[in-house]
Amino acid sequence: MSARFLRAAPAALLVVLPGAALAQNVAEVQVAPPSVTIKVGERLGLLATAFDRVGNVIPTVRPIWTSNNVNVAKVDNNGTVTGVASGAAIVEARVGTRRGQAVVQVTGSGGAPPPVTPPVSPPTDAGTDVFSGQPAGSGPAAALKIDPAVIYLLPSENTHASPRALRDDGSPAAPVRVVWKSLREDIASVDQNGNIVALASGQGTIQMSSGTLTATAPVVVQAAEVAIAERGPLILAPGEQDTLHVVVPTQNGRLVSPLALSWQTSNPAVFQVNLVGAVRAVGPGVATLTVGGLLQTKTLEIRVHRAVEAFAVLPRASAEVAVPVTATARFQATPLAGDNSPVPEARVTWSLSDTSVAGFDPATGTLTARKLGRTQLVARGPGQGLQVSWTVNVIAGSLKLAATRLALAPGERYTLRASFTDDSGAVLGPASGLTWGSDNTQIASVAEDGTITGQGYGHARITGTAPGGKTAAATVYVLGEIVVASSRGGKFRLYSIERSNLSQLRPVSADTGQQIDPAFSPDGSRIAFVSNRDGNAEIYAMDADGTNVTRLTSDPQLDGHPVFAPDGQAILFQSQRAGGKLQVFSMNADGTGVKQLTQDSVSLAPAISPDGRTIAYVSLRNKNYDIWLMNRDGSNQRQFTRSPQWRESEPRFLKDGTLAYLVERQEGGRTVQQVMKADLPTGQVTALSGTDLALFSFAVAPAGDLLALVVNAEPENRRNPSYRVYVQPVGSGAAVPIPTLGPEQMITPTFLPLP
Repeated sequence: MSARFLRAAPAALLVVLPGAALAQNVAEVQVAPPSVTIKVGERLGLLATAFDRVGNVIPTVRPIWTSNNVNVAKVDNNGTVTGVASGAAIVEARVGTRRGQAVVQVTGSGGAPPPVTPPVSPPTDAGTDVFSGQPAGSGPAAALKIDPAVIYLLPSENTHASPRALRDDGSPAAPVRVVWKSLREDIASVDQNGNIVALASGQGTIQMSSGTLTATAPVVVQAAEVAIAERGPLILAPGEQDTLHVVVPTQNGRLVSPLALSWQTSNPAVFQVNLVGAVRAVGPGVATLTVGGLLQTKTLEIRVHRAVEAFAVLPRASAEVAVPVTATARFQATPLAGDNSPVPEARVTWSLSDTSVAGFDPATGTLTARKLGRTQLVARGPGQGLQVSWTVNVIAGSLKLAATRLALAPGERYTLRASFTDDSGAVLGPASGLTWGSDNTQIASVAEDGTITGQGYGHARITGTAPGGKTAAATVYVLGEIVVASSRGGKFRLYSIERSNLSQLRPVSADTGQQIDPAFSPDGSRIAFVSNRDGNAEIYAMDADGTNVTRLTSDPQLDGHPVFAPDGQAILFQSQRAGGKLQVFSMNADGTGVKQLTQDSVSLAPAISPDGRTIAYVSLRNKNYDIWLMNRDGSNQRQFTRSPQWRESEPRFLKDGTLAYLVERQEGGRTVQQVMKADLPTGQVTALSGTDLALFSFAVAPAGDLLALVVNAEPENRRNPSYRVYVQPVGSGAAVPIPTLGPEQMITPTFLPLP
């Protein structure tokens, strides 16, 4: 029904000669407004509109007007109603068999009004569309339903109910002929088109029937306050239109038909309003809208501002605006009049093409970047075609790599992961859309997914670039996975070797000073070592390519056996600085914060567990070489091995947390050495090597698959031993010596950590 009212709004009063043929085509007649309140002696014109079956207005018919109570209100042939006495009357416009009604409430003096006689629904004739308002369906009807199921009305208000024929499964049945009836005609009436008129407060019932099928719906007529849904003041631009609505807040905010109301403007030069509450702004100024009907009056202030001709914008709309992820940016679009003065009251509408990329708060003009991508921010003004747009490019605030320094063996691969971060460095999520590059592909190459491959010895810089230009870089060092101290050049220096080519030794650095006891940092990019280049055995650190050498200790007594903590922030070492006896110490990775951890007779050769919580070391406090354990801070020192006839030394933690160490014992009348592995919680011990070599020390590859064994090649010569390094697969395979030249000796092997 509302759609028909809207189509009827532009039509003029029906003032054309009646015609019988045309009247037969009329499917519905509507009277507007459907309810009015006038005073005794007051006159008011009603509008009757005829529609055909498809809802088109038929302008060439004239209705016949009647009143069911001329003692209260009378109506002439033009639809003009005159209040006669206080009371209520129903005014009807009829075209053939079609009828439309309006309830007329008359107030003022004149005594008690005569009773209202509800209209009698005429029988359906051949020209009546008995299926009007029913949805298309098929099959016989099993039930009827009235839509809406409950009808709320104010006194004198009217509405329309629609019939529904349903099958057993609830789907639409074929339309059926229905007859409408009010079971409380003193409260509400209903015509054969389902038009309901509220006559008095109370609860009534309407009934719809077709053959033996019946449906009912309660009609609740109750006085209640109405309200204009739109909040004031309503601000419009010249020429702008808006449709206002009247609701009943206490009845779930339901809409009141605008045709049941009268709409008036206090100043047509500011705005105009039509029968359905559509407001059109005319010129600058302030005026009041008055809505009357249903015995109530409501008002709304409407302001029309000056015409807006342009925007003053910030930032410039012609440039792409880059905003880091999670950051904010302010946007302004100030409406300007023709004289370039601001029109602050003009409404600006903002929109984003992709709200997953960014959000926008129109109240503050603040855009918040959410994820990488581009979106369009548009500000639309009140003028025709007045708008401005910005292309917003959300970029990474910063780019963070999972590793900024690492070491690889030639042919080894590592996929470098990247994350986007906010300005504080907090990780926002995995980075995507990166481009990768290497400044020296002969040393390290990088694939599109960030996978780095070691190519040749040296170091290279790998750079990831995010959309928007943010970059992050990692330094990659490439060297052999085994590093040993060799006397090949006349003094011990560090060399790296690949397991696939044991005969090829490459110097780690060009420094000619003596170097032993290498230990890799957890990422493999730094090597701690012992050197006497300054006249005393001290601990130094350098990059894995031999550059950036830094002295870490400076004490007259000997320092040695460095090992990095798993977090890379500390180094454990042994030193004679405490009264000339070897003890275990810790220091920061830069050499500061030296702290003594043991105080017993002799303690040496520290190793630290992968979780950084437990230190293993060798102690002679019981007059024998035993493995002891302590917490990282030196507390809770406790004995782990208890073999008076054995010597346990050289502890090494494996990645799984088990502890490997060297055992020397008597077996079959000879002294043998063997690498063992122990599970700390259970104490269960297994062998990692045989007993056929005279072992002095060892190292285990991070994967646990390879041993580097320091062997005395001339065990019978204890005064002048000849040390060599052998490599042997764990569990099977023979030990293979790293080839040497002449009197060359090799000691203190270590393995490159896994990337």
